[in-house]
Amino acid sequence: MARLWEVVASAELRPGAVVLDVGTGAGVLIPLIQFYQPSTVLACDVAEKMLQRVHDKYPAVRTCHTDVVSLALASTRVDAIFMNGMYGNIADNPAACSNAARILRSGGRLVVSHPEGRAFVDQLRATSDLFIESLPTEEEFEALVEPLGLEVIAYRDEPKLYLMVARKDLSLARR
Repeated sequence: MARLWEVVASAELRPGAVVLDVGTGAGVLIPLIQFYQPSTVLACDVAEKMLQRVHDKYPAVRTCHTDVVSLALASTRVDAIFMNGMYGNIADNPAACSNAARILRSGGRLVVSHPEGRAFVDQLRATSDLFIESLPTEEEFEALVEPLGLEVIAYRDEPKLYLMVARKDLSLARR
């Protein structure tokens, strides 16, 4: 649980923030996000049954049954986006990051994490028929997100925690 608190704390949430939890699953991050008193929590997932569980447990959370690539939120609407334990399952990571950058407000943060770390993800890749990509290196993330106006401000690749935080900085965007 301590690693999940680290993940949520890395977004530096403030009361009144608008937060998006991508690939929310059963909503493991939601009570930790709610601790920071956001005005809105949005939970996005492609699994309808997971979203139903989130809705039943956290009725104030707005659920979105869609992939992050197709998520149709207004531009510059969100203060923080979490992609916890699911980044390797995204079929089109560049499109996912592009849409995340679009909906983030200036100064907003994209947090990509896995509470079990890279080795866990690589083990899943080796032993499963599921679609799972390896987690990006810091340099790979920088190359992916900087053209979108996101600056990698924190990166940790530890045995039991993978954490990348990027902040939206419009002066970086290459259009």
